[in-house]
Amino acid sequence: MNSWLARNLLYRPLTRLRGEPVFGLLAEYQASQWWPPERIEALQRRRLDALLAHAARFAPFYRRAVQEAGLEPSEVDATHLGAFPILEKRHLQEHLGELCAASRVGRTSFKTTGGSTGVPVRLRKDRRATAAEQAASWRSYGWYGIRPGDRQARFWGVALSRRARLRYRAIDLVLNRDRFSAFAFSEEDLARYHRLVRRRRPVWAYGYVSMLSQFASYCLDEGLPLADLGVRAVVTTSEVLTARDRERISEAFGAPVFDEYGCGEVGAVLYECERGRLHLMAENIFVELVPEPTADEPDAARLVVTDLHNRATPLIRYDLGDRVVPAPPCACGRGLPAFRRVFGRAYDFITAPDGSRFHGEFFMYLLEQAHDRGLAIRQAQFVEVAPGRIEVRIVPRSGYDANQGALLCGWLAERSGGRLTASAVLCEEIPRLPSGKLRLIVRNQAGS
Repeated sequence: MNSWLARNLLYRPLTRLRGEPVFGLLAEYQASQWWPPERIEALQRRRLDALLAHAARFAPFYRRAVQEAGLEPSEVDATHLGAFPILEKRHLQEHLGELCAASRVGRTSFKTTGGSTGVPVRLRKDRRATAAEQAASWRSYGWYGIRPGDRQARFWGVALSRRARLRYRAIDLVLNRDRFSAFAFSEEDLARYHRLVRRRRPVWAYGYVSMLSQFASYCLDEGLPLADLGVRAVVTTSEVLTARDRERISEAFGAPVFDEYGCGEVGAVLYECERGRLHLMAENIFVELVPEPTADEPDAARLVVTDLHNRATPLIRYDLGDRVVPAPPCACGRGLPAFRRVFGRAYDFITAPDGSRFHGEFFMYLLEQAHDRGLAIRQAQFVEVAPGRIEVRIVPRSGYDANQGALLCGWLAERSGGRLTASAVLCEEIPRLPSGKLRLIVRNQAGS
């Protein structure tokens, strides 16, 4: 579809219908990126004041925290940020009802998130928060010559249920994008993707680092051309972008590669500019940097973020678990805080005996389906015990029975096209890594 038609006849009207002021915020953000840092910090402070006051008044979890700190909700502002506890993923599972604001915040939507933890969470977001998330992304994509409605090749997850697939197809239509499954990619799949990319001629490509790197390597190794299509940029996300990955993807597509960092709970956090620096989406997010140096990065700090817009489920001092390395003001001239590096993101693969690879999100989608179907599964971990054989370790909720584990294993076998088989094992808890994170996938290194 023509970019102008997609932008003005589909996407723009839909955002208005949903009550999401995406294009108004986009215009604001295109201006505010050039403000001096002091003015951006003042904007953050005003938004943080308002958010904390709202959370202390209307969200039971936060109201209790500030009262335990000896404060009245009516007197809370940004100077009292330290009275709010640092949130982890487990808090979203255990206290989600108390984190939701009891006030009327207008229309809301739900987003299921999970990342690599094996702990899916269904988070409520108000429409201004979702609009701000989209506006920050489109502002940053504009750095690469991309506008809303430009055709996209999206190397991403594919919904497992029929209802969800229909929903994603509608979203892809509105956003003028073609979806390429990141869940299983044999050589036949990759060859088919190449034919479709050439036929659809995308303006830009977007997706998981690992999937884009695999596809790029296949096209280069097989001598299949992409660079003549005029792709303006490739945007990678969800995983660490290595120098080798960047080189291969750029060579195959004949386009520059830019990195994105974020999470489902708060949206985009950092985007890479044309000078190679990662910039904070400061109009949307307030960041605290907790010093956590490493041997090779003495200035590294852990990211703790506050979503400045979501009134439906305020996320205050949310620990993302990843580290960043701050950088001086960027030569690009933007006043947005700059970072040199982000690290800690990684997804693993399970490789089937026929060589097909199953991305970590494949297993996350299975857990989301289990949640949607009401299976009494609190947490799960997928452990490769032999090539093609998976042990699903399940921490059950009340009401669990063995048929539910068998159902999850059956879905895994069905959705993998019979390439993987699985058996369920119950456990009281899933051990965490020394960092405190849970691994969704545990590979059998000897067999993979």
